[in-house]
Amino acid sequence: MPESAILLPMRDNDWTRVLGWPGYKVYRHEIDEPGKRLKLWVRRKRANKLLVCSGCGKPTGEIVASYEREVRDLPCFEYLTTVVVELYRVRCPDCGVKAEKVSHLPSKAPFSQRFEDAVGQACESAAASRVARQFGLAASTVRAIDQRYLQRWAATRRKSALRQMGVDEIFMGKKQKFITVVSNLKTAEPLWFGAERKKETLDEFFAKQLSPFQRSAVQAACVDMWEPFKQSIEQWLPNCRIIYDKFHVRREKALNHSGCKSHPGTGSLHPVAIGAAVEVTKRLEPPVKRVA
Repeated sequence: MPESAILLPMRDNDWTRVLGWPGYKVYRHEIDEPGKRLKLWVRRKRANKLLVCSGCGKPTGEIVASYEREVRDLPCFEYLTTVVVELYRVRCPDCGVKAEKVSHLPSKAPFSQRFEDAVGQACESAAASRVARQFGLAASTVRAIDQRYLQRWAATRRKSALRQMGVDEIFMGKKQKFITVVSNLKTAEPLWFGAERKKETLDEFFAKQLSPFQRSAVQAACVDMWEPFKQSIEQWLPNCRIIYDKFHVRREKALNHSGCKSHPGTGSLHPVAIGAAVEVTKRLEPPVKRVA
């Protein structure tokens, strides 16, 4: 460094470049050296006057009031950084008075989006309790941040076309009983969860989650032999072939040969009937040939 060079204190314009929030400028800053904390106050730049309603996402120009909101941002070196953002309440013709929508603030939680993205990325390779210690947060807060991070990721990622789907139920216990799970068999990922295992449950998935074109593109559906699922698929997927999984086909054969019948409401069997069905299933299975 030349001897004539003089180090000047950082100005607000310098902090604006360090912060890197497009459309916003720093107009005040505060540094707590003993506590290792940095606090920045920001507001919109003059050229950034497009206000968007947080309710419907439509642009609006009528400002009702202004307020401040403090959020935690990524740390600056070893300083824990918080940003105080000047925000507006706007009057929307459709929604009434609403807070403006800001891309840097994805939710009502006191965190910026890039801070939540950093926490979500850390959760990909570590447990929530470990990430909580790393960022100085509660484990429940980390789980909530991770859930919002995954929701944003799922909304923006390109999803594979649904051609072969699987439908099954999971028993959750006496209170919740069953939930219905719809999955994409090609990518082996769950797509949707619904309460109970009624025909109306699967009807909700087809009506709200798939467009008419997406429904017409489904070629095959693998299900168990639960009649409500079959009825819903036949109603909503005209071009779909229904395929029963091997386990339930063998179970049905075993019940028919043993003379046992499952309960029509739950599909459960008496323990004695289960033992008889298992023995019949063993006799029905073809012998396995060993290859030397």
